[in-house]
Amino acid sequence: MEGYITRIQRELHIADSQTDIPVSAAIGYAWTSEKEKNLEKLLHEADEVMYENKKELKKER
Repeated sequence: MEGYITRIQRELHIADSQTDIPVSAAIGYAWTSEKEKNLEKLLHEADEVMYENKKELKKER
C-alpha cells in the first residue's frame, strides 16, 4: 500500500513543480487483516494518518 502512496505523492510533486498553482493532497489510509473488520475503526485510523500527513505538508510549504 505504501508503494501506491509514494507513487501518488511523487506524481503530485511533479504536478506541483509544473504550475504556479500549488498542487498537494493529504493522504490517509488504514489496513487490517482481521477477519472481522470494523469500518468505523479503519476510517478513524485513516483519518488520523491523513491529518498527520497534512501537518507534514504544511511544514514543507
